[in-house]
Amino acid sequence: MIPLSEKIEEHIKELEERLASTVPNKHTQRSINYLRASIAQCRNDLVRIASSKKGGGVGFGTKKTGDATCAFIGWPSVGKSSLLNLLTGGTTHSKIAAYDFTTISAIPGMMDIEQAKIQLIDLPGIILGAAVGKGRGKEVLAAARAADLVLIILSFREDGSIRFEDLATIRKELSDAGIRLNQAPRRITVTPRERGGIGWVPHGEQIMDKEEVKFLANDLGIKHAAVYFHDPNITPDQFIDHVMGNRVYIREFVIINKSDLMKTPIPTKEITAKIGHNRWVMVSALKVDNIDMLRHKIFQELNLIRIFLKPPTGEADLEHPLILHEGDTLETLCRKIHKQFVDSFRYALIWGTSAKHAGQKFSTLDHVIEDGDIISIYLRR
Repeated sequence: MIPLSEKIEEHIKELEERLASTVPNKHTQRSINYLRASIAQCRNDLVRIASSKKGGGVGFGTKKTGDATCAFIGWPSVGKSSLLNLLTGGTTHSKIAAYDFTTISAIPGMMDIEQAKIQLIDLPGIILGAAVGKGRGKEVLAAARAADLVLIILSFREDGSIRFEDLATIRKELSDAGIRLNQAPRRITVTPRERGGIGWVPHGEQIMDKEEVKFLANDLGIKHAAVYFHDPNITPDQFIDHVMGNRVYIREFVIINKSDLMKTPIPTKEITAKIGHNRWVMVSALKVDNIDMLRHKIFQELNLIRIFLKPPTGEADLEHPLILHEGDTLETLCRKIHKQFVDSFRYALIWGTSAKHAGQKFSTLDHVIEDGDIISIYLRR
């Protein structure tokens, strides 16, 4: 009996072939949007299968611990295991060998930096087709969906070149698994109603018109609803993403390993252009070159902040900070300590960059706290 996932894969292939053969123009746009919606729904089914207990859980059963989680994604033998061992001080047991497919299960390790504990997961080498379950790929991508930061590993080859096209393939695999790299969800509201068809309220200039939005909503199973586009220039794919609802939005950082194989220096501007952004670093696990820089880059990319608690009648604990994220508020801090702190909150005194003066009093929970703040919380009795 043919597995359900294989049937879905075949259907996706057929739909993609039809999409590739359709010439975009005003008359074919509805058909193109229909095919996109159908492909997205099929991929949604595959993601659900991959995330199910039968389909591999959330990635080899690796428990998410620490203050943040980073997933190593890359082709076999780009040096992920070597990097993990270096970043964690050799406290993990990720097997290293000079041949492909050494890692066959997820290997977690913990990196201590700036008083934060960062979980690093070395995932099995990704191969083309991972999003549809080849080479345990569905488990790899399920684990990646649970990460706070995706570390894409490229490497120099023996001839001194870098296959930047591998980056595009990996990004596509992640996108097919519902992972949106370096993006933020567009602000869209869909309010179901019992009758009246599709009403559309756009804000700013839009790519789609009212009829396109109506037909695309219908193709996605929405017959009666008020649709609000709060951002300008929302694409059909972004509307589909919103309706699907299970997309994850994660930052990407690129690591180029094996710089010891580089024969001719490549200009920084050229590498940045090939990658598409400047969030990358070149390292050599073999020569232990730039590893400390990589550690600090990872910490910076996670946008973590350290908050030090000060008892009302005591000294601040500067040895054991609470780790939060940039943009977090006093409410986030209170919830991390204990949910009762939110209900019993009276005010907080803050020493640090988020306060205008030392010991400033804040009586509301919406104040945004910053890295290094020392905070005393006072509760109602």
